[in-house]
Parts: sequence; structure tokens; C-alpha cells
Amino acid sequence: MDRRRFLIGGGVAIATLGGCQWANPFDQRDRLKVLGLLGAIPPKVIEQFPQSFKRKVEFKAEQLPSKLWQELQSFRDVVKEGKSDKIANIPAIVSLSDGWLDQAIAQSLIQPITPDLLTKIPQWQSLSTQWREFVSRDSGNGLQVWGLPYRWGATAIAYRSDKLKFEIKQWADLWRPELKRKITLPDDAREVIGLTLKKIGQSYQQDLKQASNFASLSQELKSLNDQVLTYNSDAYLQSLLADDTIAAVGWTSDMFRAKRLNPEIKIVIPQEGTALWADMWVIPQGITADEQAIAAAWMDFTISPAIAAQVTALTDAVSTSSNLDQVPASVKADQIKFFAPEIFAKSELISPLSASAVTTYQELWSKMRSGNL
Repeated sequence: MDRRRFLIGGGVAIATLGGCQWANPFDQRDRLKVLGLLGAIPPKVIEQFPQSFKRKVEFKAEQLPSKLWQELQSFRDVVKEGKSDKIANIPAIVSLSDGWLDQAIAQSLIQPITPDLLTKIPQWQSLSTQWREFVSRDSGNGLQVWGLPYRWGATAIAYRSDKLKFEIKQWADLWRPELKRKITLPDDAREVIGLTLKKIGQSYQQDLKQASNFASLSQELKSLNDQVLTYNSDAYLQSLLADDTIAAVGWTSDMFRAKRLNPEIKIVIPQEGTALWADMWVIPQGITADEQAIAAAWMDFTISPAIAAQVTALTDAVSTSSNLDQVPASVKADQIKFFAPEIFAKSELISPLSASAVTTYQELWSKMRSGNL
């Protein structure tokens, strides 16, 4: 599933949908409406919330991050219409992938989590500085917090161990002759140019205009393009399962599911480090103060130690909580969820680029895809 759609400049906004349809519009006062990502929160976790907070949860799940974005856009139109019955039907909290956060802020789709509201999220302090800074933006009058990351994963390589005579261990292995026209890469400039930058010892955040090795990067991208059978950010594992390709670059949450379908698929976090992704909770515009308070309770609940352990053990991602002592040892032994500290230290959360940097990336990406490097 495409997690980076807006990290290379925004593109054309996706058409909005009609909005969520909830169970019974006449029986919603005692319910917390949550719009989430399918499989991100286990059903048993959802069932535990009312036990502590005396509020039923109505959880609607979408399969793709892009569908959540579409829904969030539709809520803005509902707020503009100003019809109280429709506004009451907006969920108090929505899951959003990190690639959409800055566009959501720019389009006024979400509201910040105020300092007063943060006091209602004690587990906020259990997040590492890395996660707290990732969702904070300087408003000119100090930092504002725009979301709460609740789970994370990584960009990785999946390959068919039954079709390859060597083990893939690093990004550089994608350039090996055995993989010529046998790779699927994301249809995504930041991911592909980023992994190439990591291969040559640079950062995903590199401003290409200031890169002293731009010629070398261009040559690496030209060579990599010769290895690729197809670019795809959504159905990229289908060709791997169908034996059309041998290796694919994508996101760990997808790869775990593919590995369950075919145990011969091996997942690798490259030794040079990789990109990290996160799903976060955000509060749509139009949500009342009372609903914001219960939304804060939900945020706090989902990263509390007991729930964080369940999210980590029962889903294809890892909780952002720093308190994971309750995670079973068998899960902590998973070298993809809990990869080596030295690799994690070289990995990065991808931040948005400046307008000028976006132009450079787009030009380079276009030349790569058209074979004109």
C-alpha cells in the first residue's frame, strides 16, 4: 500500500468521497467513532476500551491509507456545509499515514492536539523524542503537535529465497546481474531515490541540488532502472507471489502478509539502514471539545503498555511506545519487527522536502523512468 504519495510534492488531490456511513445515526451519543486502517488495531483491543472508559467504540476500517485520506478530505466538506447532523457523524479520531500529515495540515483537514489535550494523554511522554518531534511543527508561536504515532514499520526488501542462489543483505544487492528485470520497486521517487542514496552512503533527506555526487547518483539510478520489471506501490507483491519477479521493495506490513502466503519469501532490512514509516491518530476539524477529550483517551489507550504489547504481537507493525516489556519474547525475536540496533540507528523517518528540492527529485525521477539518464 502506497505510504509516500504526498512526500514528493503533493500531486493532484484525490477526489473526495461522500464520507463514512456509521451504523445508526440516531444512537451515537455514547459511542466513540474511530476511522482506522484494516488490521492495525486487533479486534480484541477495540473490545477492551469500553471496559475502562465506559464508551462504546464504533470502529470503521479502510484497507488502504489512500482511502483514509479520501475520507478525511470529505469531512472538510461536511464542516463547510455546517449541518450539525452531518458534523455529528464525523469520527472523532482518524488513522493517517505519515506521508499525508503535512498535506492534512496545509489543507486544514485536522486540528492540533493542544497542550491541554496532551495532558489527557499521559502515554505521550512514553514516546521517544524521535516520534514526538516527527508530529510537531513550528507554528511561529511555538511547536504544535498534530498527531500521535501509534505504530511503525520499515521499507524493506522481500525476495524469493527458493529462486535466488544468494542472500540479499543490503541495498547494493539489488544491482546484482542475477536480478536484471526481476525486481519490482515502488512507484515512488522518495523511496527509490532514497534507497539509492543509502546505497552510496547518503541520507534520504539529501538535497540533490547540493549533492556533490549527483553524477554518481544518476548513474546508479540508471543502472537500477535496468534491473526493474515494474514499478508499483500497491500490488507490488503479486508479481513476487506469481514468480514473475524475484525481489520487491516495499513496506514490512505488506510483506508479513505475503510471507504467510508463501514461506519461501524472505524479508530483509538492508544493512545500510532504511526508511521508517508510521501510522498516527489525528483529530479531524469540526470535532467538539468533549469528543476531543475521549479521542485523547483513545490515543492514550492505544499506546499504553498492555495494549502496545498486543498491537506489536498481533499486527504486522510495532507500537511506538517505549514501554514494550510485555511483548512476548518470541515476538521480540523477530528480526524484522525488532531489527538490529545498529541498522535502526542508520534508518530515517522521511520528512517533506522544500519546493525546490521536490522539483529536482521530480526531474530526476522522470528522467530515470523514461530511460533518459
